Amino acid sequence: MRGTLLALSADMPGDLRRAVLLAYALDPTHAYLRLDRRTDQLARELSVQQRTARRRIDEAVARLVRAAVPETPTGVTDTGPGWHLRAMNALLRLDTPTPELYEARSVVATRPIDELTVQFSLPRQPDDDGPEHGVHTDVLFGARIRELTRHISGQYFRLTLALPRTLEPGERHDLCLHYRLPPGQPMREHYVFQPLTPCAHCTVRLRFPADGAPATAWRLDGVPPRAVDDRTPGPDRLHPDTLGEVTSVFDGLQQGYAYGIAWTFADDPRT
Repeated sequence: MRGTLLALSADMPGDLRRAVLLAYALDPTHAYLRLDRRTDQLARELSVQQRTARRRIDEAVARLVRAAVPETPTGVTDTGPGWHLRAMNALLRLDTPTPELYEARSVVATRPIDELTVQFSLPRQPDDDGPEHGVHTDVLFGARIRELTRHISGQYFRLTLALPRTLEPGERHDLCLHYRLPPGQPMREHYVFQPLTPCAHCTVRLRFPADGAPATAWRLDGVPPRAVDDRTPGPDRLHPDTLGEVTSVFDGLQQGYAYGIAWTFADDPRT
């Protein structure tokens, strides 16, 4: 039941996905609370009145019903993206001429699928007013790029990936994406993974240059997306090893929240 509800709500807006988690006690942090207390929690998180939170829950339930009940004569319905993440392992290399990111994903089909969609963002630095802003993207194995679309001044991207065959429900498939920034293009000093489908496990590893270790690095564990750009170092500090690497492991990720690592350098006035 839990997996079904998560799959059905995977394409909902963030507030409605959160309404599903709290309404059906899928969030382990608040699962012990009564429904009215969970509704209060949703109201606090969304900064709305309780009656508005109840309407959000009603809307989320209505969407769940529409997603679960077939609307076509053939009885075929598209219930969300059709897959969830078993694991995602990311390596961000900052010791290369330009930053490079590798994302190895292990997906599990929840219905027959022959493609999947990955979304990611690449926000500009506040002082970056360059005419160009982009990323070179390719797939190392497990899929090929069918389409890449850009939105909002080229800072948000949507990848449609063609799979080598149709995956059947319950079938696992591995693939690896590779991203590379153009030379000279700055990036914000964080990397986070924000799951939009259920994800059981995530590992994030950063490799800093041997002569460019960060002044401070810290773990971002389930923070709201708006808090990612808060450059105040968090309490969960990370210290590079002799290879200049820091690693964080996350389990039981909640949809819509951000998981990863942020850092600052010695010449940053905020350190």
